[in-house]
Amino acid sequence: MENVGQSHTRNKEYEQRFGREQLLQNLVKASEPIIFDIGAHRGESVSFLKRIFPSASIYSFEPDPDSYKELSSLNVDRVSYSNLAISDSDGTASFFRNKISHTNSLLKVNLKSKDSIGIAKATEENDIQYFDGFNEEVKVNTVRLDSFISSNPIDHIDLFKIDVQGAECQILNGAIQTLYKTRVIILEISFFDYYENQTTFMDIEQIISPLGFKLFSISEISNNPMNGRTDWSEVVYLNQNMINK
Repeated sequence: MENVGQSHTRNKEYEQRFGREQLLQNLVKASEPIIFDIGAHRGESVSFLKRIFPSASIYSFEPDPDSYKELSSLNVDRVSYSNLAISDSDGTASFFRNKISHTNSLLKVNLKSKDSIGIAKATEENDIQYFDGFNEEVKVNTVRLDSFISSNPIDHIDLFKIDVQGAECQILNGAIQTLYKTRVIILEISFFDYYENQTTFMDIEQIISPLGFKLFSISEISNNPMNGRTDWSEVVYLNQNMINK
């Protein structure tokens, strides 16, 4: 509450000392870290991660064919690119493309969303054309991360970044064995009703807490100016079993 406690002062001090870059640098200790970039889009995360970990080996995965073309055209040292969706099964799956490419997902957009500012406004104004360009279905190849790791000489992951627009649990459920040897997870959790399925903290923690992960930081929050709820947050988990490794 306002004027109670010292959170305002502490947060100001925090912001002076820590940003996302400093936070990750403090947690990822390896001089040449191994990073998995799930949901790489057009390479924004590759650029960010290489800036703070220039000697990292990065494995980037992007299922959308158009985004993958841009991603794979990047000439970045020690980065490999795979046109795959990391999921909970090996094979193929439906992938849904949208007019805003960073919202593409293994999940359909909920066209009756009450939390999406654009959809809510279009519904109120009966703007039928607005809904064109959502949920274009394409087939993509999928692989469990456990399957990928077993086929490659990778014995640990220093940083596991997940940005998959609501499909977080699918990725984690296909990576159980890999998570035992993963130090840090940074992922975006969606709470709003933009997709047909919503993820909760409980969903995530029921998967990763038994494996030794504890929430370390809520590093970013996106709040909705229309209704006041939190749409999504970026969270960081640290594997307690690997703190000293």
